[in-house]
Amino acid sequence: MIRPVRTRKIRKPVVPLTNLRSKKVEATAARYRKITINVPDAPVSVAIPETISFYIDTRFTTSQVNRLRTMIVGLLGFWNGHFTELNDGAQRSRYQNCVNQYARFNLSPVWFDEKIANGAAAAAVQMDGLTTMIAANGFGRAPKAYIKYQKSGNFTIKGVNASNPELNSLSITVNASALSLTSVSTVFLTGSLHHAWLHREGYRHPAGKFTSYFAGESSMCLMRGNSNKTPGTSVSAYTDWLD
Repeated sequence: MIRPVRTRKIRKPVVPLTNLRSKKVEATAARYRKITINVPDAPVSVAIPETISFYIDTRFTTSQVNRLRTMIVGLLGFWNGHFTELNDGAQRSRYQNCVNQYARFNLSPVWFDEKIANGAAAAAVQMDGLTTMIAANGFGRAPKAYIKYQKSGNFTIKGVNASNPELNSLSITVNASALSLTSVSTVFLTGSLHHAWLHREGYRHPAGKFTSYFAGESSMCLMRGNSNKTPGTSVSAYTDWLD
């Protein structure tokens, strides 16, 4: 008698229910809105856009955005002032004279091959490079410029190192807590913005060192309105706002 062959039922391994559930990953994607800033009609030899745009994180408050606008306008005015003074017949702008007194090291941006003799010449190269960046950003030759948000931290404004002013955006990351401080002037924060843009323009300095370096001294000149340093005023009063 032939007995029927029993087939074994293969049981599938039990998978824990928790593994079957898709875990929701909570991630807050930054949202940005466009702001537009008028560009001064500076007396430069290249075409300059009428406006320049930035995409700013929507987490910044209205007052913070207004302060950022004031800082950008102030920095563009500083840039315009340099070229206006030269156009009016000055051999050197006040910015050049200030930088010439204090900047000794790392005078050249990474893309500049020739040796720069002094701080005045370095300031001229830097302003020409900024002109290039304003044109590249305003005419869309560079990627969009983002103003990124960080709630707090041990910095004021950061610009990631870049090396080509013809192609690099003017993107920065801003410490929102620092931006809300009433104990620091908007001019000092404008100097911090200037320093961040120098990093985007191709300037470097050793970490934490600003004195005698172009990237530090030039921003401090802006903070002081191109005036000389005052004896008794600690350099940290300025460098605390540089990154």
